[in-house]
Amino acid sequence: MGVQIDMKKQSLSLMIILMTCFIILSVGIAGCTSQTPPVSPVTQTPSMATGTKLSTIEPSQMILQPSEIPSTLTIVVKSERNISEMRSWAVDHGWKKGYYAMFQKNDPNSPSGTIFEQIISVYTAENITLIIPNTIDAYRNGIIAENNANLTLDVLPAPGIGDSSNALVISDKSDNTRMYLISFVKKDVYQDFWTNGTATDYETAKQLASIAAAKIK
Repeated sequence: MGVQIDMKKQSLSLMIILMTCFIILSVGIAGCTSQTPPVSPVTQTPSMATGTKLSTIEPSQMILQPSEIPSTLTIVVKSERNISEMRSWAVDHGWKKGYYAMFQKNDPNSPSGTIFEQIISVYTAENITLIIPNTIDAYRNGIIAENNANLTLDVLPAPGIGDSSNALVISDKSDNTRMYLISFVKKDVYQDFWTNGTATDYETAKQLASIAAAKIK
């Protein structure tokens, strides 16, 4: 999207990973093949076993609004995601439409500019459960490909958001920086929430993801 972010204090390695991950997400992350076994089961509710319902609101309506986010956050980017940006795997597996938003933390004690990203995709219902496992595998493969001993990926306890969910943290031991990802599915909607902040910011990301899941009707 050409978005420029002031992240001067963030490590170069994590910046590369973040932008790489976002590019992959923009073109349909589940198209990435994986040589590794699934790293963690996702949590599922009975609705996933009995059939997925379709959402009834547009992705643009799923974006968190100023009244729904902490006062310390500001929306800096909102943009529709187009099918022309997606990889063939995503299109072949029923990617329909999506939306993207970026929020920045207004905190004088956070000079690096902590950000939160909300990335939305709507898929055909029969393929929606494929996305989260492939997401985790794709990021693990990205860490392996980076071949940087300082970078590690750890799967966190599932946050229990939506119909299924998972979470991970990417850490850089060289400067103790971290990036957190929360992924969830509800009905035929898949969403990611990224933050490049601290464990406290991860809790904020979980709060945002829970609010976002509740908006899906």
